[in-house]
Amino acid sequence: MVPILALIAPLLLIQSQAPCTLTVEPREVRPGDSTLLTWACPRVPRIRLEPGGMILPGRAQVTLRPSYTTIYRVFDAAPGGPELGQAEVRVTPGLPLGDPARICAFDASAKAVLPGEPVMLRWECAGSAKVRLEPGGLELDGKSEVTVTPLESTRYTVTANNAAGGQSRTLEVAVLGRAAAALPAATAIVCTFNASRPVVKPGEQVELRWVCQGDAKVRLEPGGLELDGQSSIAVVPDKTTVYTLSVSNLLGGTSRSVEVRVEVPRRVLTEKDLVDPEEASKPLDHMDLPEALHRGATLRAAAPEGSWTMRLVVSGRADGLKQVARAAGPKAAEILILPFMRKDGFRFWQACYGTLPSRSKVMKAWLRAPEGLRRAFSDAIPLRLARLPGDPPTEALDPP
Repeated sequence: MVPILALIAPLLLIQSQAPCTLTVEPREVRPGDSTLLTWACPRVPRIRLEPGGMILPGRAQVTLRPSYTTIYRVFDAAPGGPELGQAEVRVTPGLPLGDPARICAFDASAKAVLPGEPVMLRWECAGSAKVRLEPGGLELDGKSEVTVTPLESTRYTVTANNAAGGQSRTLEVAVLGRAAAALPAATAIVCTFNASRPVVKPGEQVELRWVCQGDAKVRLEPGGLELDGQSSIAVVPDKTTVYTLSVSNLLGGTSRSVEVRVEVPRRVLTEKDLVDPEEASKPLDHMDLPEALHRGATLRAAAPEGSWTMRLVVSGRADGLKQVARAAGPKAAEILILPFMRKDGFRFWQACYGTLPSRSKVMKAWLRAPEGLRRAFSDAIPLRLARLPGDPPTEALDPP
């Protein structure tokens, strides 16, 4: 017989494994320097990276450039998903500088071309460096290459910098002939940036999309992610957020912003709020009939067209509000008090439970309602909220 301990040990080992492994290199940087964050979450297909609320694959890496010491957290991207891991990047102004950046080589594939012909610029730098190519202000790697198509003789300058210092080198590409006048002039970078939904509720997902001309380098804030010039990413904002896309290429740089507004749950106010703000959170069993009718009308107006409800009761006594509220218990906030007018013109009120998009959903919600409410109103029936029996004519709702 296999010992029980031999069977339990592998299980405990599996359970003790972290759901995600996160690495960051380097873990400590100076302000403005970049770091590489890598994660592997084998149990989840997609994760949410905070800060920024970015939805990303379960196994990926991103380049970050934090402005201050930041703890990056990874969550399961499913609604309400748990935290899977975290990593801290320390931003230290006093970090040792090390050796200054140095340009080892900078050359072009051709020193003289016809207007519009491509030229490959190549460079290699020693030490950890940020490289800037002019004209255009394009930021690139310390060992890289880029293709340019000059329309006139141009002097290109590569500048390599790090915290300890830097160096520049220049070369000139001559453009022969006068054909440049017949070619289109260089234009500034053009980018489109939009969100799939401008308004969401807390926890809902939004896709940010952008398309930028040419070989562009894109930085998305908040989050500091460096991405491709033609791409998209899903985000889950927890509050109204302005996302900014900063872009640069050989022709220059630009930025675009888009706001995603997060709607907070609507709070129903009455005229008494102008006198006492605490009235806004007053429960149903403490409201008088005009307040309850005002609240019910507001909830009804906010419900989508074609919504369904459970019609519970019609009553002529204002103290019936307390009976409905007591029967509903913690679900009293789901009760709508609406006007009811008899054919002889006598005004009553009616109580309804919930606003849902279909008959089947309102029936399921009724099955989950408090037992005391279902027992007290066992004859409740599902009806469309758009037009209930006994609704007064539109003109009857208007104040005299």
